[in-house]
Amino acid sequence: MNKTIEKYMYLLIEVLIVIGFVIFLYFNKNTTVTFFCPLMQKMYVTKMIYLALFIFLLSHTAGFALCAFFKTRVSALVDAYQKRHENISIEKDTDKAKIAALEAKIATLETALNNALNNK
Repeated sequence: MNKTIEKYMYLLIEVLIVIGFVIFLYFNKNTTVTFFCPLMQKMYVTKMIYLALFIFLLSHTAGFALCAFFKTRVSALVDAYQKRHENISIEKDTDKAKIAALEAKIATLETALNNALNNK
């Protein structure tokens, strides 16, 4: 699949999820939620909109951090691959230079051999 189309599909899905989330919050804006905090050993009562926005922002922050981590790992791998590719190309160039030098020596030796054979 084309990468541009794939990118726009992911963006469209993200926008639809956010729109669905906003619609959900709009219809449940006055709903209260009771939840238990295991660290404090207490029951808390809050509005659904505050809890949902907190979870939404926390999940997006965690997703951003995860993507940044993977991006740095991928860029490190790309840098290592580019360095390896440069080393291979440099080795090929030096090999080509060595081959050219050996061919020049062979040509010199052939002419010297022909001259020696012609002089006898």
